[in-house]
Amino acid sequence: MSIPTFSAENSLSAGRGHYRSRQAAGRGSGGVVPAIPACRNCDDILDNCLQNGWRPRAVCNACASGYCYEEPPPPDPFPDPFEPLPRF
Repeated sequence: MSIPTFSAENSLSAGRGHYRSRQAAGRGSGGVVPAIPACRNCDDILDNCLQNGWRPRAVCNACASGYCYEEPPPPDPFPDPFEPLPRF
């Protein structure tokens, strides 16, 4: 089986800018949107939501409803290797 119109050179040719979505290519927020935001970022996220018409909706709704995560505290770099002394 062969594909007569395919070659490595043809696959590297410039695209025409037609995509399946109706939005123009290259439009977007320019950043990564987390699935569940950190609670410490919610104030900034909610300010951004007000400026952008409450988008991205999932992140805006997560912060507005309190569905965010708290980062666990860092581990103790010098844990006590001994158990506490017994009290009498």
